[in-house]
Amino acid sequence: MEVHRRSVGPLRVAAVQIPGLRSVASLFALEAGQWSEPRGRAGVARLVAQTLLRGTLARDADAWAAALDDLGAVARLDVGSHAAVLSGQCLVADLRPYLRLVAEAVLHPALDPREVDSVRAQTLAALDEASRDTRAVADLVWRELAYPAPHPFRGRPLGEPEVVRAAAIEEVRAFHRRAILGGRPVLVLAGGLGAPAMLDAAEEAFGEWPASGGIQPGDVPTVTLATAERRSVVVPDKTQCDVILGWLGLPRTDPRFTAARVTNMVFAADTFASRAGKIVRDQLGLAYYFHSTIAATRGQGPWVVRMGVNPRNVERAIDTTFVELRRVLAGEVGGDDLDLARDKLVGERQVALESPGGIAGMVLEAELFDLGPDHLERYPRELRAVTTEQVVEVARAFLSADRYALAIAGPPPAA
Repeated sequence: MEVHRRSVGPLRVAAVQIPGLRSVASLFALEAGQWSEPRGRAGVARLVAQTLLRGTLARDADAWAAALDDLGAVARLDVGSHAAVLSGQCLVADLRPYLRLVAEAVLHPALDPREVDSVRAQTLAALDEASRDTRAVADLVWRELAYPAPHPFRGRPLGEPEVVRAAAIEEVRAFHRRAILGGRPVLVLAGGLGAPAMLDAAEEAFGEWPASGGIQPGDVPTVTLATAERRSVVVPDKTQCDVILGWLGLPRTDPRFTAARVTNMVFAADTFASRAGKIVRDQLGLAYYFHSTIAATRGQGPWVVRMGVNPRNVERAIDTTFVELRRVLAGEVGGDDLDLARDKLVGERQVALESPGGIAGMVLEAELFDLGPDHLERYPRELRAVTTEQVVEVARAFLSADRYALAIAGPPPAA
């Protein structure tokens, strides 16, 4: 699979042709995630990002949405730890007008105060709902335990209510100028059109992007979990507990990250290929769901185990997870464990290659983290090359049985 690249001002564009497809998938990463928010202003990035698709200087929100609908195209925008990602899809024949619409929204948004207030109201409603959701509460508590203020990953993805409520239109527009127009954006296109034609369409749409030095990544502070931190929070009128047990991970650019993904799969990533998952959920029936994830970020993203548990099974589920962790730390990782984990990860990659969105996602990761032009070809070989010794080494470096953050949210303890 050949990836073609071109720079359009500060915008980096990557394109992959997938013969036989009639559509093109796009992923557009804007440097407007949590890490780029001003200190103490968690929520501004999402407020700006969600307003981008609500009207431009040339047409109001309804007219812009109607133009998108006329193409039969789709577009949505989500904010993560280090980027706001606009995902979309259109027919091959409509790529040029689709990209012109996207460029209009990103480069020339109206940022109408009424639309900002609408997004503000929706966000505050979502935050209020999240305060009664055990998964969201556990996630917030875990972040507060793991990351000291004002670390950008401490805040909840939706933002802090007081910031969302108070952010003025001037702050919204200033963030757009600084983080979005002044950032280091990446656009990935994957579909049935020739790669040079896709690059030409992107250059035509975004050629007027103003030149800038760009806000620089890499300012995420390094933190340490010095001890075991545990906190339980009561969420009224609930019958299930959500538990998050986690550690501070490693940057995606760390050469050990591929081994960390294999380690995660060996330990707890799912209930098929992972030891803790199979035992806690399938064999003992202690959890309704059980999985672990390691975030791909520029800093120390969360490396967490998440489980939904009946309150009476919480302690046993946690203890059993630690039993399996200590076995990994002790070097009790067999060849079958390793083969199963590597096969699962390689299989997931093969499934992703079956869709333009999956291909675009893999290319975007490589471009965002500068993993090299041959990353897509190297990655499965690197997965296959991970050894038992590397799995144990990574586990010992990052998954301490004595230094972790543990958050539990659910009903009050039984009397």
